[in-house]
Amino acid sequence: MLAMVFWVSAGASVGAADALRGEALFVGTASFANGGAPCLGCHGIAGAGLGKAAGANYGPDLTALFEDFGEEGVMAVLEDLSFPSMEAIYAARPLTEQERDDLSAFFAEVSGQQAAGIGGRLTLDVAIASLAFFALVAMLGWRRLKGVRQPLVERTRKGKVK
Repeated sequence: MLAMVFWVSAGASVGAADALRGEALFVGTASFANGGAPCLGCHGIAGAGLGKAAGANYGPDLTALFEDFGEEGVMAVLEDLSFPSMEAIYAARPLTEQERDDLSAFFAEVSGQQAAGIGGRLTLDVAIASLAFFALVAMLGWRRLKGVRQPLVERTRKGKVK
């Protein structure tokens, strides 16, 4: 009840779809009224930076859910949740109408977004670190060749070591 008062006083109106609340329900920072597990436990949304790096690799990525099925299709899926793996979780804990609206608004918001790729800066940093590592290994190997290995090679060439 206190959370509801806070939520309403924060500017959200009951009945209006709220994509931010939908995201909070998706990632689990807001709880479902009937106690269902957050979507992120199984699904990712790569377009919102909630891909496999967030630990979601059981269910499919839902970035294109709204684009593929539209609002009616998304609402039907959220109302029914008849997938075998989801029935066990949500059969006794159905989503409320407000939760479905908020999740649908969130799916509409992230629809069509592309997953953030590895940026050029990270690639450059990895390349510089790799070059530094290989240069260090080459310097240590060169010193080893002259200090220890080279005399052994020379002795072998002269036939003194068998």
